[in-house]
Amino acid sequence: MFAADRRAAILAKVFEDGHARTVDLAELLQVSEVTIRGDLDELERQGRIARVHGGATMPQSPLVGFDERSTQRVEVKQRIAAAAAQLINDGTTVVLDSGTTIYALACQLPTVSHLVVVTPGVSIALRLMEVSGIEVRLLGGRVEPRIKATVGSVRAQGLEGVIAHIAFFGAGGIDADNDIAEGTFGIADSKRSLMATARRRVLLADSSKWASEDRYKVASVAEFDTVITDDGLPEQLRERVRSLGCELIIV
Repeated sequence: MFAADRRAAILAKVFEDGHARTVDLAELLQVSEVTIRGDLDELERQGRIARVHGGATMPQSPLVGFDERSTQRVEVKQRIAAAAAQLINDGTTVVLDSGTTIYALACQLPTVSHLVVVTPGVSIALRLMEVSGIEVRLLGGRVEPRIKATVGSVRAQGLEGVIAHIAFFGAGGIDADNDIAEGTFGIADSKRSLMATARRRVLLADSSKWASEDRYKVASVAEFDTVITDDGLPEQLRERVRSLGCELIIV
């Protein structure tokens, strides 16, 4: 088994159980514990796992700000955004969640016309406010500086009666139970409210999100119609997403 295949299997095991022991991984993959430790060291260096005594666990996502996250995995986010843009039709109402991958999608919307864009994302609204053919509705509520977006109740955000043809969401992390989670209750609660407005829900999550987790559940991956991710997602996890009934688009 090649190193890349071993590490994909290790990631899948850690994701499935939330943790894995070195001795168990060595037995499962029929290699030495020394080899497994080398794999774990490399996966930790990549930020995909966290090393603990005797094995590995899923890393806790730090409360990283929007500006810092916008410089991470830029090319992957642009590929995901390009695939997402193909799902948008002229003359529709679109919900854009906050987040750097969603912002990458917003940057590609000028190729589409006659849209109503509903978003809590301050940066997204500023990006689109002067684009011809796009009407922007920035949601109300309290501004959360870390994500540069508004959060709040359905009433505070002005979501009562809103119906969107399609909605795009990011994820703070995706845990072993296929639950999407965020770092604060307010962000998670606001995302649930946004989801309720949409006829079609699309999750944009690069493969690193399956190797991290946050504290507050937003929804299950199964509640999305389509998931768009990159080709770094291990095959075991691809099959898991498909088993939930989601359309899976790999870029």
